[in-house]
Amino acid sequence: MVLNPQRYLTQLATFLNVPVKNIKVNETLICTCTVGNNTVKGIINIIISLLMESKSSLWSTDPLEKAEIQQWLEYGIVYAVHIDESQNLKGILSDLNDILAIKTYLVSYKLTVADVLLYYILLNAVASMSYLDKQKYMNVSRWFDNLQQESCVRQNNQIVDFSTNYLTSSTQSKY
Repeated sequence: MVLNPQRYLTQLATFLNVPVKNIKVNETLICTCTVGNNTVKGIINIIISLLMESKSSLWSTDPLEKAEIQQWLEYGIVYAVHIDESQNLKGILSDLNDILAIKTYLVSYKLTVADVLLYYILLNAVASMSYLDKQKYMNVSRWFDNLQQESCVRQNNQIVDFSTNYLTSSTQSKY
């Protein structure tokens, strides 16, 4: 099962303040929609069209950063959308946790569309994680919590709780 791109594309369009119409996914999982007056095919093409229409700074003028952003978009679309399967979720969270160990954002030192897209893709999975899992993936939790503090990114979604007051019951007493 794959996450439906309509939800995260709609949230991304809302975040970028760009009207998007007629988001459809056909039987071969090709996504199309209308951005401005143009019909756009393919999720990455839709995302780039949304960015161009919004004149957002979440893209980059640097060719290397653009390539890295595009790689993260592809990662989100090819791998992260499979988070509904437990084993895939663990692998994705583990990969991201390792990468985010030395970074605040996925690309460069600023928020990009790659961060925002992955936030929307991972939102329900992270919200349903236990406190123990959130501690296990501490770098992902830090990154996610940082993004959700921006109300324009979070939109109407609930804030995910990252309380650190959780004590595990597996700690044995020495008394």
